[in-house]
Amino acid sequence: MALSQLVPLAGPSQPSGNNHGIALVTALLFIVLLALLGATTVTMTTWSSQASGNYKASLQAFQVAEAGAEEARGRLRANATSPIYDTNTPLQTAWQAFIGSLAQAQAHGYTGSTPQVRTDSLQTVLAYTVGIQHATNASGQLLYWGDPTGTGTNRRNTTTGQPIYLVTSYGTLGGANAIVQTQVARVPPMTLKGTVYVDETTTIQGSSTYISGNDACGSTPALPGIVTPLNTTTNGHTTITQNGHPQIQGDPAIQYNGTFQDITAKVNALKGSADDTYTYTSNTTVTRMSWGTPTAGAHQTSPLSCSTSSIVYYDMGGHALKLSGGTQGCGILLVQGDLEINGDFAWYGPVLVTGSITYTGGGNKNISGALLSGGAVTADVIGGNATIMNCSAALRNATQNSPLLRLNWQQQ
Repeated sequence: MALSQLVPLAGPSQPSGNNHGIALVTALLFIVLLALLGATTVTMTTWSSQASGNYKASLQAFQVAEAGAEEARGRLRANATSPIYDTNTPLQTAWQAFIGSLAQAQAHGYTGSTPQVRTDSLQTVLAYTVGIQHATNASGQLLYWGDPTGTGTNRRNTTTGQPIYLVTSYGTLGGANAIVQTQVARVPPMTLKGTVYVDETTTIQGSSTYISGNDACGSTPALPGIVTPLNTTTNGHTTITQNGHPQIQGDPAIQYNGTFQDITAKVNALKGSADDTYTYTSNTTVTRMSWGTPTAGAHQTSPLSCSTSSIVYYDMGGHALKLSGGTQGCGILLVQGDLEINGDFAWYGPVLVTGSITYTGGGNKNISGALLSGGAVTADVIGGNATIMNCSAALRNATQNSPLLRLNWQQQ
């Protein structure tokens, strides 16, 4: 055999035994790493799925708690199908109401003692328990939502308005729990300083015009027939001018330098509870609108009556609304802008207009409640067969059936 057959030819070096071990270790480590990554992916996927499920259950429990709070808000309405009444006179800080089964209510503080009350929920699908109590301040005094200063702005106070209720709703679903707490109050009756309120120089004309501050529907103290925050003269002109011997009654008939009423604030406070809202961007005439049918009294100076109530809001965007051809309604009429009433008009409740109010044309115009005008650019003119009288029942009925205001809300 030749020597060349026994000696390897020159070429690439062959791996040593150490290099074979390093390669094997590296391969094993890579396999272990892949296995760990696979296990981590499975763990992360499982955790993500669990987190997603927990979030979904928490969200659903929150929605259940919200439903409980809304049932309480609905049943605190005066005209609710199954109302919850707070019949204590005077109101007591210890009063509580519970919505839920006996066992559920007991778990959240119900003992059956007076003046606690309990009622079953109106539904059986969702699992919630609701506690209702009076809201109080840090000194333990009852809180009300109303207008203690008579300026037209409602706020929390300890003397005037509608009681504020603290509603706490506990919702449960899929093993998750949620608590929603809110403060609610009925819409307070309108605070009036006079049957007719005007912010600008006004002309009252027509021998058949009748304005009265005497309560035609109850026994509340008489108001001024007309009240204005202005002096008797404005820019050298008489603020309230009478032509044609209109009848104006009240205590007094006309009051000057009265409390300023922020009509825009009053409208803004009520428009969120409107049953019907209309928005226009130009001067608009609407004809023969009806939001209930007031029943006329025995004669023109008798008060109207009505068993229904709506809040109607017109947002005129700074323009004028003309109601023509026999418009009528029961409740509260809100107009953001100027208002012209033409022809027959009957309204049971207060009418609030941020701008001027003008009566034109023939026909009978009858308001049992109040007429408030603020921020007018042109002079208000009330003429024709106009009857505007104080009616405490109309003012009270206008808001008592409205949905309760939600004053604040938080999730605990």
